[in-house]
Amino acid sequence: MNKRINFENNIFILNERIRLLRDILSLETDPEIFLEKTVDDIYFISRTLDILLNILNKNKHLIERDTQFDNLSELEWQFCQVLSGFLSGTGIIAGSISDQYRDTIVQVRGQSQKRQEIIGDSIGKGSMMSGEPLVSYDELSELLKDF
Repeated sequence: MNKRINFENNIFILNERIRLLRDILSLETDPEIFLEKTVDDIYFISRTLDILLNILNKNKHLIERDTQFDNLSELEWQFCQVLSGFLSGTGIIAGSISDQYRDTIVQVRGQSQKRQEIIGDSIGKGSMMSGEPLVSYDELSELLKDF
């Protein structure tokens, strides 16, 4: 993946999808119509959060990296809250979840919690981990030679 990743837009879209899951929990939706798609959406969001976290962890020199970790952390927290809502059995669709889907959601919530720990460990390490200055001495000299 050599193209530029727009974290802000991706996080915004995931936030909207999580909000939709929250709405599905609170509305009287027909489980026969929406349950399978809802579980698919949970998988999709989890996989996408994995991808974004991996890209962010690998890109140590990303501008505003800590900000994106903060945004991702907030998104993971919201996702985990929604997953807990599904597991609580409150609402029509949550009350209709089979044991198989319940096990899946428990597993996805565990993955979300692990990602939250990774994010917590990664916040603030961006510039400290590299040990390299952002601008080398030669670059700094070149930039300041006219002053």
